Amino acid sequence: MKRYYICGALAVLAMSACTNSNSWGIKGNIANAGEDDVLAIEANNAGHWYAIDSVEIKSNGDFEYIAGEPWHGRNILRVTLPGKGSVYFPVDSIDRITVTADAASFGNGRISGTPLAEGIARVDSIVAANSDRESLSRELVGVMTGDTTGLVSYYALGKSVDGSPVFNPYESLGNRAYGAVAQVYSQYRPDDPLGKAVEKAYFDGRMKLGKMPVRYVEVPETGFVDIVRYDARGKEQALKDVAKDKVVLLNFAQYDLPATPAINAMLMDLYTKYNSKGLEIYQLAFDTDEVSWREAAKNLPWVAVWNAPSDGPSVLAHYNISSLPVFYIINRNGDLIERIEKPADVPAKLARQF
Repeated sequence: MKRYYICGALAVLAMSACTNSNSWGIKGNIANAGEDDVLAIEANNAGHWYAIDSVEIKSNGDFEYIAGEPWHGRNILRVTLPGKGSVYFPVDSIDRITVTADAASFGNGRISGTPLAEGIARVDSIVAANSDRESLSRELVGVMTGDTTGLVSYYALGKSVDGSPVFNPYESLGNRAYGAVAQVYSQYRPDDPLGKAVEKAYFDGRMKLGKMPVRYVEVPETGFVDIVRYDARGKEQALKDVAKDKVVLLNFAQYDLPATPAINAMLMDLYTKYNSKGLEIYQLAFDTDEVSWREAAKNLPWVAVWNAPSDGPSVLAHYNISSLPVFYIINRNGDLIERIEKPADVPAKLARQF
């Protein structure tokens, strides 16, 4: 069995840190571990994994590793049982992570302990539950567009199936996914080097695909990209104003699509049920016929606005939209918390806000 050895100075440092609360650490239990099994604690540098320390597994399967100092920044590390796979975990400053696994299937181990760890675990469960690649990519994109941590999106972006990456920045779908993660970082962690790396890959991919690069940084203090358009009565409506102290269902729509009448009927039910509790709907339509749109929109009780040809498609790029309809939920704190592509999923997901 391969062991990872550390220098004496690091060993002394780790021992002295056993009671240090101002540091990060990882512990857990590995069922059916061998008597001499040792876990490697590994970090990543430009795609290369390297051991930073090691920890022995006790006879009862327990292990605990406490670093000598806080982790600088926020990143994904992994703990590896040589020959049996790795469990990936997030670390941010003085996080403490717990791992539960079986030695025979170590790579399927479960992590917990922090909100970041729960987010990473959710990504892993999605990958494990989806054998269909299209369904997998769709669910992972949903994680990215609803994420505010950056790191969970970054982890989802890097997932592979059978050695092949789910998202390739030089392919159309993959590039949109890289753009979504770049947007998360630009809004919530603009100085994070991981975000800069994702942004570079996104722009490189856009250029290779022959597409105009798109920047995402607008009104970052609101947690979403602002939209300012005119309603059917000629009144200017800004999304950031509508969203003040409200739960907003943001809907990108097209009224002349066959499904729109049924969707608007659903929205009417939701508006009637939740408007008195703080719901507002901001519906942006992309119809080419303004007269028909205006006739349909003028009697709607929510904020219905129109994207004129002169407005261009930039708002679709900002929100990474390639087909309609799409929905977003913005909570009372002004955070864009979820992207919904299936209209049937809207009622249940919106109900969580009330």
